[in-house]
Amino acid sequence: MVFLIAASRKDPAALNIVENLLSLHPFKPGKAGGNIKIYEAGNVKLAILEGEAIKAENLDEVFPEAEAVAFASRHESESLQATLTVHVPGNLFQKADHGGKPLQLAYAWPQRMKLALEVLSRLAPEGFKVSLEATHHGPTGLKKPVWFVEIGSSLEQWTDWEAGRAVAEALWASVTDSPKGKAAVGFGGGHYAPKHSKVTLEGGYVVGHIFPKYALSSGLDRELIVQAFHKTYRGCSVAVIDWKGLQGEVRRNLLSLLEGLGVEEVVRV
Repeated sequence: MVFLIAASRKDPAALNIVENLLSLHPFKPGKAGGNIKIYEAGNVKLAILEGEAIKAENLDEVFPEAEAVAFASRHESESLQATLTVHVPGNLFQKADHGGKPLQLAYAWPQRMKLALEVLSRLAPEGFKVSLEATHHGPTGLKKPVWFVEIGSSLEQWTDWEAGRAVAEALWASVTDSPKGKAAVGFGGGHYAPKHSKVTLEGGYVVGHIFPKYALSSGLDRELIVQAFHKTYRGCSVAVIDWKGLQGEVRRNLLSLLEGLGVEEVVRV
């Protein structure tokens, strides 16, 4: 089983992470694929992309042998909070300002996301918050599972060597360790998802796609929610709801929708 770690040459956080990967693990130069520089370590390939990661919509065609793609990336936020995050790409709205297509979700592999989150929790430098994030940005069209592991939220953190090491080790674990846990789709809460993160780290459930409060407050997109369950590796029939992180009417409508979809288990946190 071959796995791909991808990083953009334009991204200072990604380059920091790549330097750490090359120093920590036995990568050797591989055969270049066009303008993509490639390194290999066993069944793991590391690709340095010329373009931005969020627009890398054809990587599954360039690397058809890859079972999944894990992206090393920067995270940006206005708060400039030091963060290490894991999330699935996808667009929850009728716009796609940051790659991918509107109302299209990437394929999630929550069990491997958990492996990354565990390492981040263990190795995060002092002052860095660690969490899952809500589903956002591209690429959304790959036919293989995709996840991002990111350093946020400004140049100071992107170039922090210890942060780069933590993400490098998280990425490596996510593609080399054995995945465990029962896959779930998350609902409620803010863009950062502390309750879904806690469930993923401590319980038997592992959360992939997350629909935050702001994506549900104006109405529930049934087809998009169906897409999230269907686009979870090997299928998914569990919902984890941040109960206090949703308004009462939205909760009621969501429970009704999930029941109608035949979701087998609804977990309230």
